[in-house]
Amino acid sequence: MNKSSKQILENLGMTKDEVNLYLAGLELGEDSVQNLAKKADIKRPTAYKILDDLIDKGVFYQTLKGKKRFFGAENPEKLQTALKQKEIELVKIMPELKSIYNLLEAKPKIKFYEGLNGAITVYEDTLASTRRDDVILTYTGIKKFFDFFPREYAQEYFKRRVAKNLKVKMIAIDSEVSREWERNAIRDLREIIIIEENKFNFFGDTEIYGNKVALISYKENFMAVVIESEEIANMQRFIFNLAWDKLQK
Repeated sequence: MNKSSKQILENLGMTKDEVNLYLAGLELGEDSVQNLAKKADIKRPTAYKILDDLIDKGVFYQTLKGKKRFFGAENPEKLQTALKQKEIELVKIMPELKSIYNLLEAKPKIKFYEGLNGAITVYEDTLASTRRDDVILTYTGIKKFFDFFPREYAQEYFKRRVAKNLKVKMIAIDSEVSREWERNAIRDLREIIIIEENKFNFFGDTEIYGNKVALISYKENFMAVVIESEEIANMQRFIFNLAWDKLQK
C-alpha cells in the first residue's frame, strides 16, 4: 500500500503500528501473532497490545484453534461502519459542544494597543466596526488634543466618518479644541456638551461604538484597551446617556 493510503488510515485515528498490523492481517488472513508481527515488522509483545486495541476498535477479531490464539483483520468495510458510528456519536453530542463554544464566544474579547500607531488603529476600528448611521459616544478629557494627535489624520478621519454618516455624541472638557469641535459640530455630525475642567478630570478618551468600548490613555504613551462585548458596550451606553441627560438639564 502506498504512503498516502497509509496516511489516510492514520488520519482516521490509527497509529502507524496499528496500520501496519492491520494491513498485515489483510494480506495474511487469519494467522498467529508471531507471523502478523513479523509481517508488520513489530515486536511480538507490542503486537499483542496493538491487537487488543484493534479488537476494541472493531477492525480485528480473535479465534482459538486448539489452544492457540489466531487473529484476523475484519472486512475493510467495517472501517467505514466504525467511522459512521463515530459520526452518529458526534452528532449526538454536537449541541453540548456548541453550547460550550457559545459560552466562549460570549466572553468579552480584550485587545491592547500602544503608541500613536496603536491609537490610530483604535480610531480606525471605530469606522470598521460600525454600520452606516450608527452613533459613536465619546468622553474626552484632553485639553490639547492636537499636541498629541496629528491634526492631518484627525481631519481626514472626520471626513471619512461623515461620509459614512456616523454621528458623534461627545462630552468634553472645556478647551480651545473642544470649542473648535463645537463650532464645526454641524459639519462634522457632532453633538457636544462642554463641561468645566474641575468636573471632568482625566487625560484620555473613551469611545463607545458598535459592540466595543475603547479606553485610551494619553499619559501612558497612547495606551489603549478595546473590549469587545455587546453587554459591556450597552452598559457603557446606558451610563453615557445618563450623564448626557443630566448635563443637558
